[in-house]
Amino acid sequence: MSATVTSLRERVSLPILVWLVVLWLLLWGDVSWANVISGTLLGLLVTVVLPLPRVRFGMRIRPLRIVALFARFLVDLVAASGQVAWLAVRPGRQPRNSVVRVPLHSGSDLFVAMTAELVSLVPGSVVVEIGAPSARGGQGSIYIHALGVTGEEGRERIRREVLLTERRIMTTFAEPAAYAEYLDRCRADGSAALCERSPR
Repeated sequence: MSATVTSLRERVSLPILVWLVVLWLLLWGDVSWANVISGTLLGLLVTVVLPLPRVRFGMRIRPLRIVALFARFLVDLVAASGQVAWLAVRPGRQPRNSVVRVPLHSGSDLFVAMTAELVSLVPGSVVVEIGAPSARGGQGSIYIHALGVTGEEGRERIRREVLLTERRIMTTFAEPAAYAEYLDRCRADGSAALCERSPR
């Protein structure tokens, strides 16, 4: 009996249950005892019958690094906005574009998504595809449509910028064990020079 109770506790996540009840109430558009009870029972049924896999975030919050990360993001945002504005108004032919594949090293779907989000928020770059590490044996990648990039030199510059963004995210949020695995992946493909900066 106790094993069954323990199994139910492992399957039922309180935040998810509360969220499902809130969604149920929003669907009905009425907060009543009947809707709260029926939403709770339905939420319990869904979480027991269709449990979500447990997600291990492997994150460690470093407040000063978060401030530095967003300060650097704002610098990149302003600089890229100026570059895109110039490409839009300058005389001459339209700028050429490239789609660039950037292999990432974090080994985490969460960190890959965070990297892709920061990259796509900067004007002139759009993430067109994400290869999740969980589906590719630990090696994630993103494909970026970059404005005004031609030739291998420009593509290499984009790869470098994305890898530096990933490094900033890892030094800001990764636990030491996750960061050590990240460094191992960097060294394996020769990107260690862009990755090595120890989080404290």
